[in-house]
This record gives sequence, C-alpha cells and structure tokens, in this order.
Amino acid sequence: MFLIDDLFLNSNWKNFSKEDMQKGFKNLKKLKLIVQNEKNDGSINFLLSEKGKLRALNSKFKLLNYRKKSWDKKWRMVAFDIPNTQRKERRALQYRLKTAGFHELQKSMFIYPYDCEQEIRDFVKLFKIEKYVCFGLLDFIDGRDYLMELFELD
Repeated sequence: MFLIDDLFLNSNWKNFSKEDMQKGFKNLKKLKLIVQNEKNDGSINFLLSEKGKLRALNSKFKLLNYRKKSWDKKWRMVAFDIPNTQRKERRALQYRLKTAGFHELQKSMFIYPYDCEQEIRDFVKLFKIEKYVCFGLLDFIDGRDYLMELFELD
C-alpha cells in the first residue's frame, strides 16, 4: 500500500494526479527536504528532514510579516543571550525576527504585536538554543505609542 493512494481520499488532493504527487515527493527527496520511511505494513511515511524543517520555518517567519489581523493589545517579546560559540544560531534568529517584521528594542530584544509564540518555539528547538531564548507576553511596554505607530496599530 502506498501513502499517496490515501491522499486521494481527501478532497483537497483531487486536483493532483498520482503521478504528479509521486514526482513532487521525488523532487522533495532529491532536494533533501523530506526523508522516506517504509513501515512494516508496506506503507511509506514522508517526514521533513532538518533542512525541510528549516525551509518550512523560514516560510512561516516570512508570512508573519504579512499577518495583519486584529490586535489583541498584547506585545510579544523575544529576548536572548546566545554565546559567541553559537554565533551562527544567534545571527539566524536575528535575521528571522527582522524578516518577520519584529522591531529591535535593544541588541538582543525584539518586540512584535501579533501571536508568534509557536514559530519562535519551533525555531529555538530546531537550532537547540532553548536555554538562551526567552519569550514574553506583555500587557504593557514603555514607548507604546511609538510602537503602535510603527506597527500601524489602532
């Protein structure tokens, strides 16, 4: 039994042929974005590789910048103190936060008005920097008027 057959039971996949799906999975494997595991019953599972997880997280961070929904009057703060031995991870986090539209309050403290906790937690877990990163949900922050103007909030 092949997993792709199961996909066609869901109406969302009916626009794709089985051959197109197989080609798509083959290309994802070729790009090393997924790994394939065959189960004892002959079915095949596809899982995101580490590279695939990073690609998916990058997409999620880019989409954060375009998330314009109603504001819940709370601020999301990400603060970190990542050692120089993990400079690459620190730069990666800073880059993702800026890409997502966060505002840098200080060198290692960023603020954002919309829900983003899961994206942050997924990223720090993937990069194994959980002990260096702190996420906060704030009701009040100094300079609120400036930040509201910056993020174009009402």
